[in-house]
Amino acid sequence: MSNGNVTLNYNLTAGTTAFLWQNSQKISAFYAGVGLSSGYVTGNNFSNRTWSVVSSNEVAVLSHAAGLPDMTQYFTLDQNDSFLTSVTMSGANASANWMGPVVVSTTGGVDIGSYNDDRVLYVPFDNDDFYRYNAMPITNACLSYEVGAFYDNTTRNGMVVGSVTHDTWKSSVWSEGSNNKLDQMHINGGATSPWDVQPHGFVTGNVISSPTVFVGFGDDWRTVMENYAAENTEFAPPLVWTNGVPFGWNSWGVTNYQSHITYAAAIAVSDSIHTNLQPYGFTNEGTVYVNLDSYGTYNLTTSQLQNFVSHCHANGQKAGIYFTPFTYWGTLAQSSNQVAPGSGYRYSDILLRTANGSAISYDSALALDPTHPGTKELILNQISGLVADGFDYIKLDFLSHGALEGVHYDTNVTTGIEAYNQGMQFLLNQVAGTMFISESIAPLFPYQYGHSRRIACDAYTSFISNTEYTMNSVTYGWWLDRLYPVNDPDMMVFDNGLNSNEDQSRLINCAITGVFLNGSILTNSASIALAQTYLTNAAIDAVARVGQSFTPVEGNTGTTAANIFVRQDGITWCIAVFNYTSSATNETVNLSRAGLPPGDFTATNLWDGTVTTVSNSFNVSLNARQAKLFRLGLASGLPSPEFAAVTPTGLNGLVFNGSNGAPGWTYRVLVSTNLALPASQWLSIATNTFDEKGNFDFTDSVAPNTPQQFYLLETPWQ
Repeated sequence: MSNGNVTLNYNLTAGTTAFLWQNSQKISAFYAGVGLSSGYVTGNNFSNRTWSVVSSNEVAVLSHAAGLPDMTQYFTLDQNDSFLTSVTMSGANASANWMGPVVVSTTGGVDIGSYNDDRVLYVPFDNDDFYRYNAMPITNACLSYEVGAFYDNTTRNGMVVGSVTHDTWKSSVWSEGSNNKLDQMHINGGATSPWDVQPHGFVTGNVISSPTVFVGFGDDWRTVMENYAAENTEFAPPLVWTNGVPFGWNSWGVTNYQSHITYAAAIAVSDSIHTNLQPYGFTNEGTVYVNLDSYGTYNLTTSQLQNFVSHCHANGQKAGIYFTPFTYWGTLAQSSNQVAPGSGYRYSDILLRTANGSAISYDSALALDPTHPGTKELILNQISGLVADGFDYIKLDFLSHGALEGVHYDTNVTTGIEAYNQGMQFLLNQVAGTMFISESIAPLFPYQYGHSRRIACDAYTSFISNTEYTMNSVTYGWWLDRLYPVNDPDMMVFDNGLNSNEDQSRLINCAITGVFLNGSILTNSASIALAQTYLTNAAIDAVARVGQSFTPVEGNTGTTAANIFVRQDGITWCIAVFNYTSSATNETVNLSRAGLPPGDFTATNLWDGTVTTVSNSFNVSLNARQAKLFRLGLASGLPSPEFAAVTPTGLNGLVFNGSNGAPGWTYRVLVSTNLALPASQWLSIATNTFDEKGNFDFTDSVAPNTPQQFYLLETPWQ
């Protein structure tokens, strides 16, 4: 089976598959494994195998053995650099709580083919408890959630593997190895989160299916990671958001507010933002969000919440609120005496419980069962009230409680992720497009219920430790904004008495990540002055309004953050450089390594506007705990791409190759039979983007007896 760079060789005798990329073997032999209720079986337990074509790009291999459910493996090759695979078991009441479409158990069975600085990436289940991404040596034992990556940081060659369906299973990637290769690797459904207190639930039926998993390879693992994200969206589209990156404020930034937030304080902050920040450019698409975090709905009365919304709207602002749909914050004893608002059930009735009936608690909160009608009535009561009040933004917190394994009211739901999907879809239906949905303490997957997701745990001060911690999540999770419209780095607070370097670093941290929220006091002159200094820098605000996370230049930092990040914006590039240490340093940025084409560039420091000319590399001088953000443009103008045509044998057409272009820039190909016509009258036949090496190609079919055609490469076309 082959498509593009991918070849799969299935051995019908052994039941194993080899994966080759560009004819180089990357996985020598993998098989499927299933943890049935009757015991663990693998493809090796079967002897009778037949294969069939399911569609133009999908093949199925059916394996049969007496006394076992039939095993069917599916292989889909719909992309040039990756394939999808899944496994099903068919038989009366087949039941499993572990299904692995890809299992490798061979010394050196996974070989990425380059061995300079090989890494395996650990991805956390959610953003709770300050877990960090970890790009560790490739031979380390690693249990990553949903997705993992194996790559050589020097060459960037690498493999990304992970689940692309998230409706039933919690998934994981397990690996360990030796000599820069993997001896064990499996991609499976049936994992438990760090917070689960009982095993993954069993999936039962006459046909049961594993998650569909992605296996991809490429010459830049970062691109493969983005391809993985894109493949997910083929199964579940992201939640659409078209109103711009939220700029704004949140009440959890300082202890003055947090659990003490009052109506008077919320109104005062709204007025301060209206007077001191909005007129000076701290807005996006003409508005600012003013968000009440935890305790907002407890400390303010219903009429005060309604008046707060009206006041924000009168100030040209949007109003935000907070809700934890899957938690009860009282004690177990209190749950028996307290009715869930809007329902006919006590909290004790709707708690999620283990098989022995024990309530499940973590983070000091008892988990609610998302499938219980009482939980749904509670959600309906809360959301309908907030929608009626006119709130525009809602932060949903402690969502991971809804994904815990347990016994559910809906007996058709047997896994935590099934329950989570049911609860989140019900909640999404109640919001009905009226609010920006921000998720926090939420599983990485599924993603289609939120417009943003907190990429790390609480980081609402400007201490450099918070910046570095958050940037660890950007370093290895930048690609998540392909799944959520915008990543959320938490808030910027400038009232901590820190030096300007730490405040500047936190500002840049948030500007290059996504959601752009402040959490300062804003009701005294010192706080207002600091907020104006940092939040009204027009050049940095412009970077933040794009709302796309920067990409790391390096991926070998373990549990710490990379210090150089890049994003291409049209025909310019933005580069952020961080110093997380307590000493001054000089950092050299290699422009080629950062993905820029050859040439001379003007580099503008977006903090102070100073401009320098750089070529090949440039040195950045950083004080302790300081970051700098630059915008680079070609000093000599646009490159001159080369355009050649080749006539392939036996085809009525031309294959065109373009080279020497700026990576990522878009060019348009025009055609005409009359050279005398102006370009505006030529026909556009293709729009192409130069790849990371400045090349592209396309084919134009030409019918027999067609008059001579002339082609024009229009550069650049944006």
